[in-house]
Amino acid sequence: MSLHDLLLEYRKAKKDLISLYNRTVDKEDRSLISDMISDCEFVEQWLETGRMPGSRRGIDRRSVYQRTKVWDPSWMEQLITRPAGPDRELTEDERFKLNDAMCNLSERERQCFVLHIAFRFSMRQIAEELDLKKRTVQTNIERAKQKIEENKLSSLFLVG
Repeated sequence: MSLHDLLLEYRKAKKDLISLYNRTVDKEDRSLISDMISDCEFVEQWLETGRMPGSRRGIDRRSVYQRTKVWDPSWMEQLITRPAGPDRELTEDERFKLNDAMCNLSERERQCFVLHIAFRFSMRQIAEELDLKKRTVQTNIERAKQKIEENKLSSLFLVG
């Protein structure tokens, strides 16, 4: 079982526990179920980040010189290597990694980023397509890159 599968199992268990909590009337049972939900959330956060939730030591305090601030789009190309033929479907793992990398982007940042990186639109083309100014598109792409870099540093699924 992969970490991704385990994370999905915990999310399903938490959802089932919340449903059970809403149906339960007994106060002691609700307290027990609430503790179980809290435990699921703790494990979920641990699996997502790869470190103990709430911990502010160790890797969280690494030197600023070890953190990369330079945008390197090659990680996305390595994530999805396209065969010589036409379009292909993404695997479930690739889809999960892309969603994980872009989970904190606003809808506008996601649109601009995907059009620029995946579809190779110029900033001018994106501005025309979305009825925005070119500088706004540039700002959205820069913010998206910054957020993705931050996600790469904190997500266990994007390491390596």
